[in-house]
Amino acid sequence: MKTKTLTLGLLLLSATALASCDVDDLVTSTSVETSTSAEESTTSEESTTSEESSETSTSEETSTGPVELTSTEVIMVGDSTMTSFSDDYYYPRYGYGTQMSNYFDSSATFNNLALSGRSSYSFLSESNYQTMVDSLDEGDYLVIGFGHNDEKSDDATRYREAVDDINEAMTNEDSFQYNLYYNYVKVALDKGATPILATPIVRLNEKDDYTGSSAHVTDTGDYAQAIRDLANLYSVELVDLTALTKTEYTNATYEYAKYYHAVTAASSTDGGVTLTPNWDTIDKTHLNIYGAKFVAYSFAEALKESTTCDLANYVLSNNSKPTENDLVANSNYVWSSYTAVDWANYSAADNLSTITDGFYGTGFGDTGGDPSVASNGYYATETTAGKFTVGQYLETKQKGKISGSSFGFAFAFRQISIDYNFTMTATAKVTQAADSVKQAGFGLMIRDDCYTPCKDASIVSNCICAGFNQATCINFSYENSTLKKSANSISSYYAVDDTATFTIVRLGQTITVTTVYAGVTYTDTYTDFDLVAIDSNYYYVGMWATRGTLVEFSDVTYEITGESQGA
Repeated sequence: MKTKTLTLGLLLLSATALASCDVDDLVTSTSVETSTSAEESTTSEESTTSEESSETSTSEETSTGPVELTSTEVIMVGDSTMTSFSDDYYYPRYGYGTQMSNYFDSSATFNNLALSGRSSYSFLSESNYQTMVDSLDEGDYLVIGFGHNDEKSDDATRYREAVDDINEAMTNEDSFQYNLYYNYVKVALDKGATPILATPIVRLNEKDDYTGSSAHVTDTGDYAQAIRDLANLYSVELVDLTALTKTEYTNATYEYAKYYHAVTAASSTDGGVTLTPNWDTIDKTHLNIYGAKFVAYSFAEALKESTTCDLANYVLSNNSKPTENDLVANSNYVWSSYTAVDWANYSAADNLSTITDGFYGTGFGDTGGDPSVASNGYYATETTAGKFTVGQYLETKQKGKISGSSFGFAFAFRQISIDYNFTMTATAKVTQAADSVKQAGFGLMIRDDCYTPCKDASIVSNCICAGFNQATCINFSYENSTLKKSANSISSYYAVDDTATFTIVRLGQTITVTTVYAGVTYTDTYTDFDLVAIDSNYYYVGMWATRGTLVEFSDVTYEITGESQGA
């Protein structure tokens, strides 16, 4: 039997209804003190759904009579559009997998193994893939939702071509379809589980044009159609989320559909008391909680039409399409008045001056004094072309820090558009070491935001560092108020004349940092790391050092390696 494509005709907002509705009123201005968090809303709704489910019969009426529901597990694998997040956005990101349980009987449990930034190919190397394999049992269901990242031809670790001819694709071990079938669909079938293929949701398009990359049609294939063809060839259940979201977004138009998506920052006209979404920072790939509920609802209602998949019996009979009331701002969001500096017209103090075009010097954060005042000991200067002295050194008092709660450092950097992939490398030689290495360090850094010289301990933003943290580990990051050290521990502190080489590579959604020190190479990779929470247009990449450490950086190279294909 050929599979039935599920593209339920959902109840959409009519043109008349939209015309009579001021979409800017859909989300009222929110006060930081009174807004309800998305997390709390989700918990409350899940609790209500659970209570409602417990009051209803454990069977659903179908055309053939009551069906007794037994406990079953639904395992979900996919990318960022399905996974869970923890971020500081004004409208935080939510994958639709986090909301699925709202629309199914409680006897179906959902195990969401999706990971942000992964493709069907790169997911194979993750521990979550092995968890999927080990967890699948007879009678379970496996929802497979990839496609967003498989099309990223700039990244060989994720890319797989969607071959136009499905029969040809199934003889090509490197094709997207071959990988989906043999590593996911067949694995489920061999375990006695039921696979369900889901096409990727569309990317939001301002022109309501869902004919190209917004609908996953690229120079390397039509990824949604590839999944449809695969499902048809092997009679696998299919939920066509590409078609469902395309229909919803086109009918609603961009001005409404944008309310389904994550928004990084808020705008304010009264110093942060009253907040409204800053639509310039909208994330056109990732959903917010409202959007995640809409997609999960659409999935469930589409599946309900199936006559071949028993999971349809678990879809609640009284599901309601989510409304704008489901969209709530993040109560923990901290408003920032940040505006990117016009670095081309920045006039630096002598101790923070540079020579090479495109490099700038500054120092900011918990610095213990104004970094532009030479007596505070900060340096981010290019002494001769291509040779930089960076750090803080003062014999009578060490200043600055890298800690779990505050950062303060000198920084010689470049401002790079988020549209580009790049590589930066530098060789470092320690010229003055801290008397006490506690809270000291140096290396290369990529970060979300950057400031002119200032002492401001509140500046603790997302960043990734290749280098030394308090001389106890090599390579670390800071994301969403949490300092995360790598597992690369070292036993001895760095000293004068020690050398190291650092590299940062940005390739699409992946940041790879490498430190070579004392003959050992330490490499860490960060996928889909949040570096746009404050400045959604630029990255800041360069050399840093702090707290009694002064470093001479040389052999500094910087190369744009192509345009990023984004999220």
